[in-house]
Amino acid sequence: MRINSPLLNNLLPRLGVLLMRAIYGTCRQTTRGIEQETKLLAQGKPIIYTIWHCQLSYVIYYFRQRQGVLMASPSRDGELISRIAQGFGFIVCRGSRQKGGLSALKSMAAYLRQGHSAGLIADGSRGPARVAQKGPLVLARETQTPILPLAVASRHKITFNSWDRFELTLPFSSITLIFGEPLYIPVDDRGPRLEYWRQELEARLNHLFRASQQH
Repeated sequence: MRINSPLLNNLLPRLGVLLMRAIYGTCRQTTRGIEQETKLLAQGKPIIYTIWHCQLSYVIYYFRQRQGVLMASPSRDGELISRIAQGFGFIVCRGSRQKGGLSALKSMAAYLRQGHSAGLIADGSRGPARVAQKGPLVLARETQTPILPLAVASRHKITFNSWDRFELTLPFSSITLIFGEPLYIPVDDRGPRLEYWRQELEARLNHLFRASQQH
């Protein structure tokens, strides 16, 4: 999305926040597997939440005003997502696998150590779709923070013809946030062991994603 108008650049994030509030405010919202999150929160420690890019929108709304930390790419699309997330009370670190990702992960690690929970898109800002990248695993390993995979099930939605098949829930739909089981990455796991955890995260997210498509 290339927009050169300063007025539109300032207006679009505000419209995005208003649109998301308008849509999700009309939806019947439920959760499944939330006991997984409840157990972790009871320990008083932060969580790394992760989800596929196509289902990002609702989790920004659901976790609003929790002062969580998100990573957004340094692209123009990332700027829009960043400002919408900030409109919902998130702290945003800018970076991607191609540019600034390591610096952004270090910033997120610092926030996790201060007690903030974090959110990462498992397949990144450019994909491939529903193929897990190692960023969430490295962050979890270095901070010894559990990863909690998520998926979003919407009864009525539009699926766009984008690289990720982005999903937009329609007004007055029922919507369910599905929590999976947490992953704990041992501090010494690198190389083949980290690849094992990458495949495990991918499998769990795809299991949740398939469940979300049967809603």
